[in-house]
Amino acid sequence: MVFLADSESNSNNLYGYLIANSLFTPRQLSIISKRLQGAGRAPNISSGAYYRQVKQCRDKVNAVLYSMILLQSTGIVQPEALSAIGKLADQLSVIFASEDSDVASRVSVDNVISVIDQLVKRMSKL
Repeated sequence: MVFLADSESNSNNLYGYLIANSLFTPRQLSIISKRLQGAGRAPNISSGAYYRQVKQCRDKVNAVLYSMILLQSTGIVQPEALSAIGKLADQLSVIFASEDSDVASRVSVDNVISVIDQLVKRMSKL
C-alpha cells in the first residue's frame, strides 16, 4: 500500500474514507503495510509498542475474518458478499496503484464511494 504525499489527492480522500469506515486506524494500516513489505518498525516507536500494535493488528484481522464467516454462515450477509468484496477490492487496488496514483476527478471519488456504500448496504439482510 502506498501512502501519497499529497494529502488532498483524490486517492487519499478515497483511502481516508475507507479507513474512517473500517475498524483500523491509519497507524495500524501503516504497520500492516510495512510488515507486508518486509520493513521493520519505524524509528519513532519503541519495540514494545510496535509489537503490541502488530498483535492488535493481527487480532483485528482475524476477528474480521471470523466475523465474515459467522455473518455469512448465519445468513446475515448475502452469500455472494465475499465475491463482491473481492471484486471491489481488486478494482480499488487498480485505482490506488495507477500510474499517477490518483483518481481522475472528485466526481469519480464520489461515485466510487457511492458504489461502495450501496454495495455494503445490499450485502446485509439487516
